[in-house]
Amino acid sequence: MRRYLAVVIVLILPLFGCGAPAGQLPPPAELFAAVQAQVELPEMVDTAETDLEALTGIGPDTYDGAVCYRLLEGTAPDEIIIVRGRDSAAAGAIQERLEKRLEEKREAGRLYLIEYQPMLQAGVVRRDGLTVSLIVSGQVEEISRVYENLQSHSAK
Repeated sequence: MRRYLAVVIVLILPLFGCGAPAGQLPPPAELFAAVQAQVELPEMVDTAETDLEALTGIGPDTYDGAVCYRLLEGTAPDEIIIVRGRDSAAAGAIQERLEKRLEEKREAGRLYLIEYQPMLQAGVVRRDGLTVSLIVSGQVEEISRVYENLQSHSAK
């Protein structure tokens, strides 16, 4: 009887939101590592500890994890920011700030980085549950496929 009850509980808990949600992306550092393993990116460095709040206004009290990868050298506007909000409200605020950051990058590009306009226009902010990402790269489509593959594998 106890074994039967344990099986029933294990099967019912996910219906009530207990456990990891289906299709949830891994934490930001792991997500970026997966992207980096599958997509050829330029050499980038994580500046989340020093630059994330200054660039976006996103403070550490609103997220559970974050990465902010920027080019190590050069003037190209490549930037990948991935933030896992503490809750849905925080994720919404993070999304607004990343959308503002993308618009600022596009405006700066119109004035100073004309040759990078296609990359800036292709840049996206995407929200996947509590994970919000800003992707400005020449490989936006390939990076998005990595996200989708990770979501489909975690849903199984």
